[in-house]
Amino acid sequence: MKFGEHLTAHVTPEWSSQYIEYEYMKELLEQAIAEAPVVINNVDNRLREQFFRDVDVSFFQFCEKQATKIGIFFAEKLAE
Repeated sequence: MKFGEHLTAHVTPEWSSQYIEYEYMKELLEQAIAEAPVVINNVDNRLREQFFRDVDVSFFQFCEKQATKIGIFFAEKLAE
């Protein structure tokens, strides 16, 4: 079983909004790959490298937001 399927199969319905948005994150990466500049020469390669550096920054910012969301939820549940 793939991770996304496993995660979906084990979601607690009332907490579903607190889970990591795995499928969305996967879509972000797939979209980035599809939109990446094609490399024909060294200039194109530099553009592609910059494109993926920008993707990395935005993707990991989203990951940090997800981790924060989950951490806050977990802390709230522990406090109950």
